Parts: sequence; C-alpha cells; structure tokens
Amino acid sequence: MAISKHDLEKMNDLVEKGATIADIANKFKKYDYWEIYWEVEDYTLLGKKRRITNRLNKLQKNLKKEDQQELVKAVKELINEIYNTSKKNGKKLIDIGKILSK
Repeated sequence: MAISKHDLEKMNDLVEKGATIADIANKFKKYDYWEIYWEVEDYTLLGKKRRITNRLNKLQKNLKKEDQQELVKAVKELINEIYNTSKKNGKKLIDIGKILSK
C-alpha cells in the first residue's frame, strides 16, 4: 500500500521532531513498518548512529593497534552523547508541538 502524500508529510514532520520509525508505525497502523522506513526523508538518529558505529568498526581494523582503540572509543562516546542529547531534544519538541496544537 502506497503512503499518501498527506500522511508522508506528517511522518516526515514527526521524524524532524525526533520521533522514531516505531513511533510513527504505531501512529499510522495502516502502513507497514518497513514501508514507512523506506519512504520517510530521513533515517532516525538511532539508524544514523548505528551506521556510523558500523563504519568505525571497519575503520578500526585498518589502524595501528595503539591508535585503534583510543580513536574508536572517543568517537563512539561522542556519537552516544549526540544521540542522547538529540533524543531528549526531540521529546521536548514533540511536547512543545502538542502544547501548541491545543
């Protein structure tokens, strides 16, 4: 089932505000999770975090042993901080949106 343009706009708005694909799938039950995943304009922050982490893991193999662990650990910590901060901010934006729409 193709996602209507109107629903897709709502979904993209939710993604911009920090909602996850699972949150959107719960709200739009008539669409399949993967259908939503492939149609929204942007992956969730968690998806981006996982992609970066996976690439770092591959990069880790090509560095000198002494540099590998230090670099990868530092970058992973920063990615986690970015993700956690963005997640909190997304929840705040959703709450603000709910208040403004009343």
